[in-house]
Amino acid sequence: MRARRLLHPAPVVAALACAVTACAQPAPERAHAAAEARGPSLDLVALPAGDFTQGRDDGTRNDERPAHVVHVGAFSIERTLVTREAFARFVQETGYVTTADQIGFGMASREGMDDWAWERVPHASFRAPFIADTSGSEAFLAPSAPVVMVSHDDAVAYCTHLGMRLPTESEWEYAMRAGSTSTRYPWGPSPLRDGKLGLNYWQGESHHKNDLEDGFVYVSPVRAFPPNAWGIHDPVGNVWQWTADAYHPLAYSKAAAGANDQRAEGAPQRGQRVLRGGSWWCGACTCEGNGLFYRGHADPRAVFNNNGFRCAK
Repeated sequence: MRARRLLHPAPVVAALACAVTACAQPAPERAHAAAEARGPSLDLVALPAGDFTQGRDDGTRNDERPAHVVHVGAFSIERTLVTREAFARFVQETGYVTTADQIGFGMASREGMDDWAWERVPHASFRAPFIADTSGSEAFLAPSAPVVMVSHDDAVAYCTHLGMRLPTESEWEYAMRAGSTSTRYPWGPSPLRDGKLGLNYWQGESHHKNDLEDGFVYVSPVRAFPPNAWGIHDPVGNVWQWTADAYHPLAYSKAAAGANDQRAEGAPQRGQRVLRGGSWWCGACTCEGNGLFYRGHADPRAVFNNNGFRCAK
């Protein structure tokens, strides 16, 4: 199959339905039952309210400007990305039909393809989120791997089932920065941390070959790299992380001007949603999205094998 130069697939529309038995229960009871069924207790990091500086004035991307102070209320967030094992359990328990299953394909990339190239893979989903015969594809199948090829809709459904939600863009950055200020990574300006790469991202002059300096071609287990100062793993890299916010290119300038609800203002109801952090696919040869400044965005039904998420409450 010929590779396509695509960033996001065209929007598709489909209705999502909940099971009659689940909808019949009051929301608190459904959330409690979901938490009980999941097994181990949710591993959440409780964060106090606080302020941080979001954005930068010297960036090359307009949607990253200007630097402005944001206040975040107290909340909790998952210590790790949602794993393939946890998401599979959710699907099995609820009968949920993912976006990829509804539309009949997923978008995948792999080593050896041209930069920015993605392939539409029939029948791909979180169960097998890769192109057939991809060397190293077993990384996607590990129970401790982050779930990928999940849409924003899928992420919302999963978090809601557990009585949680997606973090807002500001909550996400506040948690991932863990008290750091105005740096690309939580530990400083360089991807090196204590002499080693501190995140999973693409190393190489192109996507034809990954130099493997971080030890991974594709996704890495959710605890493979040390956490940030607040104990949160994969604050950057590995997979893009969906947030609750609608994308608006002027969100930061509106926030700096004191506008309320800047993420929703002017954004269509089914408009693109913000993803943050970058992924295994990102590197100097493509988007350089890894870090705490770059604002990714995609259609809420986009299903790529470098998109994942974590929940908050």
